[in-house]
Amino acid sequence: MMREMREIKENNDNNEWRYLEVKEKEVIRCNSIHSTLVDGMIKGISPNTVFLEECPGYVLSLGRNQCCEEECDIVECEKLGITIERRETGGGAGLMVPGSTSWGICMDKRDSRVSDDMNRNFEILSRGVIIGLKKLGLDAIFAPVNDINIGDKKVGGMTAMTRQNSLLIYGSVIWDFDMDTFMKIARIPAPKLKKKGVSSVQKRITTIIQELGRYIPPAELRDCLIQGFEEALSVKLTKAGLNEAENAIWNKKMDIFSSKKFILRPGHCSVSNVSCVYPAEKGIIRISLYVNEGKIMDAGITGDFMQINDIDFDPLEGLLVGSKTEKEDIERIVHTYFDENDIRMVGASADDFVDAIVGAVNEYEG
Repeated sequence: MMREMREIKENNDNNEWRYLEVKEKEVIRCNSIHSTLVDGMIKGISPNTVFLEECPGYVLSLGRNQCCEEECDIVECEKLGITIERRETGGGAGLMVPGSTSWGICMDKRDSRVSDDMNRNFEILSRGVIIGLKKLGLDAIFAPVNDINIGDKKVGGMTAMTRQNSLLIYGSVIWDFDMDTFMKIARIPAPKLKKKGVSSVQKRITTIIQELGRYIPPAELRDCLIQGFEEALSVKLTKAGLNEAENAIWNKKMDIFSSKKFILRPGHCSVSNVSCVYPAEKGIIRISLYVNEGKIMDAGITGDFMQINDIDFDPLEGLLVGSKTEKEDIERIVHTYFDENDIRMVGASADDFVDAIVGAVNEYEG
């Protein structure tokens, strides 16, 4: 183990990174790898890694904070054979079709390439994708805060998470898309479309195949992305699988990521008499409350907002239960929770959560 850890440090110092190609039959095994790399980096058993995934089937990927019932028609997903899974990172739901390519970087936060500004990290660490797409003749650009565009249409997005010394950036490249299927299963809140300034999802996104005007095999796309990451990061990528210590972590992680409790998050949006769908600068905050006689009796906080540090909002739901519905009481609880947990968000703040909760309360009082 010590020898392996020394080799990992030497490779990281010499700018030789691992390239991990993920082609699993079950998407749960893919998501488990993300978390494995994060924990492996903390333990010193994982090298800096660029990974590319090929989706094995039709998959609806939920963000960490989303409530399944709010985001999709579960029954319709079952009818259409769409697997629902959940990431450990925040952000919104995305439909992936067989052959779709996702990408990621897991690296040591102490690396000189990493900034304290996560918006900057999105820009710097996505350059490999942008260079790779340019090699295909596509004029891809970074679109703040965390998108990759061709023209004014989205062709990729990113999410992120930090845990101790580990940084994970995970992103999509929209290789192809099944809009008809997505519209059958998706429940998109009107405030989200309004925030984006579009009337429909169709006007918001594009695909690699559509832009090229031809079919491109996933392997060809991967080759361009690998070259792009090597140029952008000034590293040599060496293809390798998980090591023995990582495999031990991976096997345990799969139990967590395959559990229905983790995937469906039951109970977070089921019991309420008031609600609010609040568009922050980046992401939607959904609040579900049961209010009675000036008190919050139950609370659910969901949405496609994105926290960077490894923190959940379930404890905040618990702290709100029993609280008075006065704004100053809600402000005190929310700001204390954010401050004590040093919560860092992308495009949202504690005040946004206060406004969302107050918005739900006002629905009751109105």
